[in-house]
Parts: sequence; C-alpha cells; structure tokens
Amino acid sequence: MKLLVIAMAVMMTVSAQASRYKGSVNFSSEEVAKHEKKINQLLEVSKNCLQNYKASHINFYRNNCRTKRDGTKVCLSKYYGERKYSKKRGARRADGQRLEYLGDALKNSGFSLDYMRTMETTSCVGMALSCLKQGFERTGQSAQWKKVISFVRKNNVGGTSLQHALQKLGWRLFYWNPVPLNKIEREAKKWDIEEKNWKSKGWHHYRYVTVMNHNRYWYNTIDDKFSMVGFGEGTPNVIRNVPFWVGIAHTGYHVFPGTYADVIEAHSTRHITSYTNMEFSKFAPFAQGGGPRWSSTEKYRSGMIALPPGY
Repeated sequence: MKLLVIAMAVMMTVSAQASRYKGSVNFSSEEVAKHEKKINQLLEVSKNCLQNYKASHINFYRNNCRTKRDGTKVCLSKYYGERKYSKKRGARRADGQRLEYLGDALKNSGFSLDYMRTMETTSCVGMALSCLKQGFERTGQSAQWKKVISFVRKNNVGGTSLQHALQKLGWRLFYWNPVPLNKIEREAKKWDIEEKNWKSKGWHHYRYVTVMNHNRYWYNTIDDKFSMVGFGEGTPNVIRNVPFWVGIAHTGYHVFPGTYADVIEAHSTRHITSYTNMEFSKFAPFAQGGGPRWSSTEKYRSGMIALPPGY
C-alpha cells in the first residue's frame, strides 16, 4: 500500500520534473551525427586524460615528501579540493563558506609556497568535465562542448545535468544498483533510514520507485533500468568494454568517471597531504576496496551511469 501511495504521488509530479532544469540544451541532427562519428576518438582522448590524472597524482605524491621531526613522512598531493582550498586569500565557495588559503595549508604542513605554482584544483565533477572537454575539443566539437558546459553551469555543475546533456548527444542512461531487483525495495528503505541524518543522501527508495514506474531518475529519463541491477560484489558486464563513461550517485552529489571496469575518483574537501584526494578502484560498490569508495557518511549504493553511443 505504501509503495502505491508513493507511486501515485510520483505520477502527479513526474511531468513537472521534466522541466525543472534551468534552461535547456539541444543539438542539431548534424551535431549529433558528428558526435557519434567521432565518439571512439573522443573516448580515447578522455580515457587517456583519466589515466594521466592517475599517473600524475601517484608520481607527484611519491616524489614530494618531507620527514617531520618525529620521523614520520608526509607527502603532498598535486591536486587540492576546490571546495576546501583557494590560491586567493579570503575566497569563498558558492554557498558563502570561506575557503582555506592554500599558502597557509602548505606552510602549516611544512611545504614551500613554491608548490602553489604546480598544484591544481580538482573535484569529482571537475575531473570528469576536464576529460570530457579534452575529448570534445580534440575531435572538433568545441561548439557542442560549449553547449554542454553552459547547461551544466546553469544547473550548479551537477552530475545529473551533465548526464542529461550527454544524453541529448546520444549517450544512454542506465540505472545502477548492485542488489537483485526483487530485493531492492526492502534494502533501499534500510539505506534511507541509515542515511536519514547524513548530508549526502541517496534517496534510494524514491529513486527506485521513479525509475521502475516512470523511467526517471531525478529529472533524467532512464534508457535501461535492468542491465546494471543485481551485480552484487562484482562489476556489471555492460561497462567492461567501454573506454570512458560517467557515473553518478546520490542524485549527482558524487560524480565518478570510469574507464572500462575502473573508477577514478577525485575529492574536493580532503587535506592536501591526503593520498585519497584521488582514489582508484574497480566499479564494485559492495566489494571490499571497490568503488565508488565509501566513507563513514557516504555510502554510494545506487545511481546512474551514462554510456556513450554505440555501447
């Protein structure tokens, strides 16, 4: 009975949801055709971009360390979270919260301010956008990219709006949930209770209901709601041959680009000496060491994945 009531409420709001993004993003048939024609080249560029992020992070962290007076070793990350630090003193986030001055953080950690010239900002969505931008621009699709990024910025640089724009170019959106279909409703309710007081919530049961009854997740239309469900502690087969894809969890709160079965995550609020500013794993949310990685208050257990045309 409760599921029926929820479903009825969803039916009354689903038509309104479709128009709640700020603005719109559209492409001509010629732009879509060009995108599909260039997709393999684009994916190769974006895949290499992700791999370069990984290699750069690992190499920099290993080679920029110091030994503290107590003998412990501390190393520096090349990438610092854009929601925690700024190279400008007194800078604030979009929500008004003051950012920590990167120079002070370096000084307090015992590192030279010269590192400010080589360190770069990052975030989960920022890394995905950076690699997609390279792919678009190097395949002669700068005009298409301008439309994508303009729409994403209008919508608070969210992962769901990015996937929506990609879908207009022929990408397909898949609902993902490791739990078997006949157990999702029960488990999703448990997850929602656990996450009740967390800042980052999955709204797993509500998303499950809207996906199954209306092919909708947030304001996005789902193309496939079954192929990435019930994969347990493994990795869905459907992504294993895809050079580059874009996943989200918690309604776009977290964005995790992937290459084949691997996930590369960037984080925007961790300390400059944390190796986990970037994390690398298999896409296997329920497996030990799998990703997207969980924390004490961020357990990514369902969401959407955007796969490119032809995959």
